Amino acid sequence: MEAVTLRFIGRWPEDPRWFIRAGSRHAGGITVHGISGESFSYGIAVAPALRSRGIAKAALPLLFEEMKKRGFNRAEVQIESGNAASLALHRGLGFRLYAEDERTVSLERRL
Repeated sequence: MEAVTLRFIGRWPEDPRWFIRAGSRHAGGITVHGISGESFSYGIAVAPALRSRGIAKAALPLLFEEMKKRGFNRAEVQIESGNAASLALHRGLGFRLYAEDERTVSLERRL
């Protein structure tokens, strides 16, 4: 797999967004949706042609490291309950269930 990096493209703290790069290619993006105290939530998207290559698995620890440097200690993510790949990814990264309903699974982890 090519090296995965993040490139900050937003404005802090109004628009916290990053491009995900895999080698020299744009591979997706991460947006922080909510900031509350020392916690944040986010969304991640990887280009369909590049999925299942470990890009999200490599990019998320980079995001967590960056957010920890900015004073955060907890990440939250909401995933559609039918999205088995994202659920497996996040559980593999140490996320734990904190809420769920018929459509959404909410996970959290300490940084």
